[in-house]
Amino acid sequence: MDKRTNRVQPIRLSQNFFPLDIHKSMFINDLMITIPQYYAKSWTEKVLKTHNSNNKSWEININYESPKELKKIKHKFKGKLSLFFTKGRSQTSSYRLKWDNDFAVQLAKDYPKSFVRSLEFHIGDEYYKKQKFTEYDIGGFKEQLQVKILWKKNKPEITFKEFFRVREASQGFPKVFNELSSYLIADYLLSSKEEILRRIQVSNWKSRDNISKEINENNIYILLNRELKEVYFGETKKSLSKRYPTTQKHHSFDEWTEYSIIQLPPETSEHTRLLVERILIAVGSKLFPNILYSDKPVLDLENGLKLKNKKK
Repeated sequence: MDKRTNRVQPIRLSQNFFPLDIHKSMFINDLMITIPQYYAKSWTEKVLKTHNSNNKSWEININYESPKELKKIKHKFKGKLSLFFTKGRSQTSSYRLKWDNDFAVQLAKDYPKSFVRSLEFHIGDEYYKKQKFTEYDIGGFKEQLQVKILWKKNKPEITFKEFFRVREASQGFPKVFNELSSYLIADYLLSSKEEILRRIQVSNWKSRDNISKEINENNIYILLNRELKEVYFGETKKSLSKRYPTTQKHHSFDEWTEYSIIQLPPETSEHTRLLVERILIAVGSKLFPNILYSDKPVLDLENGLKLKNKKK
């Protein structure tokens, strides 16, 4: 019996997979990887000969499995594998795999330390170039995925899963990393001022006991009790953790059990934020029963929700 504590088992690559260092281009701008030449060669001449100017792009599903520490949840994302005929490059060095933003979001959530490191390298691009640093000179670690591409009936089947991930206990600031990933700071920083004004960040539904973790300010929020079928719309200049401290009861809807936050752009004025709240309440009153409005709602309690707001 091995009595050593915290013993790390050898990392083994699964059959037919190749290792992939998690890097900036997987989160920011490009959202792509280049398939290693040695791996493309393993597809055999029979497969490679079928790829030409008329057969050089494949819309695919990416089968993704979250890390072991996150319960190996399976997801599917859209992607595109392409062959680029670049002068001076061999065919086997010219395959690229691209994906949409939703896969980048998932990777950022599941590998937050790599995401933050990538963001640091991106923001400090000029500084780190002067220092002759590479991305992997920052942070003292290198997380990896493993990827498999199998050709079946002339179409690629692609799988991503964990190869090496820094455990949360060893991340130093795991909660900060997770929050940064959840709000996609990289995506926000890369946007123009016009895009930032148009963009809002909408959170998933979260349990009430998570409220103390909410630090972002200038929000529209929704409070919900699914069992009672009741909903409340609100606005706050503060963060939700300050708006609703765990020791404080809600003035008109203390039975809420879940919440979702709509984070407004930082330039949003107080007048605009209040206007958005009023619009949500007005729309809610047209859909759901509410004691302040005499109009007959579209949905009854059986099929809808009861609006708990006590102001018009």
